[in-house]
Amino acid sequence: MGGSKRAGRWRVYFVFLCLAVAAGAAWSWSQGLWGKAGTAKAQVQAERRVAVVVATVQDRPMPERIEALGTVEPMVTVTVRSRVASQVMKVAFEDGAAVQQGDLLFQLDPREIDAQILQARATLAKDRTQLEKALRDVERYAGLAQRNAVSQVTLDDARTTADAQKATVEQDEANLKALEVQRTYYDIRAPVTGRIGVAAVRPGAVIRVDDTLATVRQIKPIYVAFGVPEHYLKDIRTVQANARVEIALQGGRDEVGDGKIAVIDNTIDPQTGTLMVRALFDNKDERLWPGTLGAVSVTLRMESGVASVPSEAVQNGQSGTFVFVVEKDIAHIRPVTVARTVDGFAVITAGLKGGEVVVTDGQLSLREGSRVTIKSSAAPATATGT
Repeated sequence: MGGSKRAGRWRVYFVFLCLAVAAGAAWSWSQGLWGKAGTAKAQVQAERRVAVVVATVQDRPMPERIEALGTVEPMVTVTVRSRVASQVMKVAFEDGAAVQQGDLLFQLDPREIDAQILQARATLAKDRTQLEKALRDVERYAGLAQRNAVSQVTLDDARTTADAQKATVEQDEANLKALEVQRTYYDIRAPVTGRIGVAAVRPGAVIRVDDTLATVRQIKPIYVAFGVPEHYLKDIRTVQANARVEIALQGGRDEVGDGKIAVIDNTIDPQTGTLMVRALFDNKDERLWPGTLGAVSVTLRMESGVASVPSEAVQNGQSGTFVFVVEKDIAHIRPVTVARTVDGFAVITAGLKGGEVVVTDGQLSLREGSRVTIKSSAAPATATGT
């Protein structure tokens, strides 16, 4: 009985031993497989290359520019107003038409003023006739006085009458001239060359003094007004005559160039710290229209031999701006200093030199020391400027 119990225990021990050996063998075999798989994965990762697009750092002339939002403004805006009360007889222009200085715009009813002028001319003619008579009397009395035929008092009275009549004639001439000036108010003419707006009155309308009739704006040449930060004041004043100004109109691809800085405001806005500047454009083709908004670009100067890269190569990190530089198919992080961005190029003042290769696309998959495969290179471009 005791022997059979001991034999049962040994069988149990033997079963457990066999299971332990089998489990150990299975674990060792599985570890071998996983180890090989892990090593293979590590090797794949080590040999993995990131496909990137690169560009070469180039030393090229780069313009130094000021970018701002500008508004097109007419050089001169004149509101045409009535200087007399009358009735409008004629509107001599079409709404929105181009007018020349001196062109007839409105004709008012002149009948009353014409009658007054005729009356003034008649009065002047009568008084001139009386002056001639007074002068003849003076001449006659002077001869009689020499022969003691009339008294000196009579001669003096004749001279006084002649002087008074002469003053009357001068007054009549002044009254006539004033009426002739007033007559010009009835033919209202364009004060400047430009574009006229919509007429505020039509033929038959009765207008009063100082009523607004129309507005004329001079647009050839024309201003573009824009504000710049106050620290640009010295640069703008230095190159004012040579600075090139361009404007790209909003809502389209129309760009107008060849503008010149014409006016620098005499004060800086203390609230915004901006300086108002006006550029003058010939605008012969009238592409610039008053009130239009646009992006203004002022080229101050050209800076030669400047290291530049496509702006998409520059990345922002916690420590500042950087680029990935490719050396022997390995990407390295390089901190850089960006002075400005012009026409899609970043001007680099520190961190790069001409001839180095930087990544322009694919940076999200890169880290320090990543191996890369160059898909293509960015086509070189040229920054515009004069």
